Amino acid sequence: MVHRILNPIDSMMRKAFSVGLLLLVAGNSVFGAPEPRPNIIIVLADDLGYGDLSIQGHPLIRTPNIDRLAREGQRWTSFYASSPLCGPSRVGLMTGRLPIRMSGTGKNDWLPFPIPDREVTIGEMLKTEGYATGYIGKWGLGGISESLVEPLAHPSDQGFDHFFGLVGSNDAPMREGLKRTYENIKNSVSADFPISLFRERHAVETPAYQPTLTKRYTEDAVQWIRMHKEHPFFLFVAHSMPHVPIFRSPAFVGHSKAGLYGDVIEELDWSVGQLVRTLYETGISGNTLIFFTSDNGPWLTYYDLAGSPGSMRDGKMTAWEGGFRVPGIFWWPGKVKPAVITDMGVNVDLIKTFASLTGASLPADRTYDAEDLSQTLLKEAPNPRKEWFFYGPTGDLWAARVGHYKLVLESQNSLGLEEQFERGYGDHQRYTRPLLFDLSTDTSERLNVASRYPEIVAEIQAAIERHKQSLIVDQRRVVSAR
Repeated sequence: MVHRILNPIDSMMRKAFSVGLLLLVAGNSVFGAPEPRPNIIIVLADDLGYGDLSIQGHPLIRTPNIDRLAREGQRWTSFYASSPLCGPSRVGLMTGRLPIRMSGTGKNDWLPFPIPDREVTIGEMLKTEGYATGYIGKWGLGGISESLVEPLAHPSDQGFDHFFGLVGSNDAPMREGLKRTYENIKNSVSADFPISLFRERHAVETPAYQPTLTKRYTEDAVQWIRMHKEHPFFLFVAHSMPHVPIFRSPAFVGHSKAGLYGDVIEELDWSVGQLVRTLYETGISGNTLIFFTSDNGPWLTYYDLAGSPGSMRDGKMTAWEGGFRVPGIFWWPGKVKPAVITDMGVNVDLIKTFASLTGASLPADRTYDAEDLSQTLLKEAPNPRKEWFFYGPTGDLWAARVGHYKLVLESQNSLGLEEQFERGYGDHQRYTRPLLFDLSTDTSERLNVASRYPEIVAEIQAAIERHKQSLIVDQRRVVSAR
């Protein structure tokens, strides 16, 4: 038998080659090489209620595609919009900061509210990281000129490469002479709202034909995904529905057992299904995070044209849970394991969460209201968020939550449409003795337990004072930057 004797150097070279080959096959994973950065899709409904999804208890509306996201991903049952109104909620979502931090006046100035240039949006953050960025649907972060054609603020100025949608809400402006009554809104047609549909910076349709908005947004989103499947992308799909006036395409007329409103929601669910189907067809579902939510609760002023807050009290324009608590569903196959999360989350948290997931960075010269939820998403670790502050439509602090206790300083209840406009912000009340609710057992906020737990009242009041001090610091920064 002939034995081949290797010298030490030859042996070392062979071992080095073998190890190198293993490393190549393993994709350099032993060195901790980063995985591909995820694509991110936000699907934002307008005025959708917490209880409008079948997985969250609606007895008539069927939402199988959204329910699938919830079953296969994380469904957060205590997720909040950052405002009970569209504009400031979207500002908070997009920047991770409350509008009150941006004005420099100490007031929650937000209408009209083009986001100041010094603020960083999710689109700008991810575009800097090389992401393709697209915005489809309602922008809602700035007004429109008197010509009704030129927007005062535009997604292309805030980090988005592509825009197809409306600059603002689908009910503004109303045609001259049309009064805002329930019957007029219910029986309205597209011509009653001379708002333009934009592609990039060009108005392509005035007035926008609203019955097919959901369908056309979806078709544009599907096409955009297919065009950008080879590279990391961030797509924001902000539906105009179910904000009044509500419309659905012909294919969904009579689709739901819940009437017109149910038809609208079931078409939104169809839209989500089309996005998911496209991700699977293009082979990128395993590297794409979808987040589904609403900008605030249902506009109960419009009766059957509005949705359901579920077990929550009241709806849009109030500080009650129904105004702020919204669906919060994260879906990322193979990364986000199925779970129901009862911890608190807020839409402002998205920017820090996405920064963590993509390796992006944020400016260190400002205070963020956001928390990073990534460890909860990926490892089901305890969520860092322990408190939140609820600003009402007047711009004042109306309530605060620490843990599962919520202290209500002032609020209002939803009124009928005519009564609401006669009384401004409705039956607004400022409580000389704040109300305290235990949201772990009382999401309907019916049992005031303030007298039973004075120490918890004091704890939340202390948190409010710390929050106010942080605002003062930001106001000084804004003024000095001017």
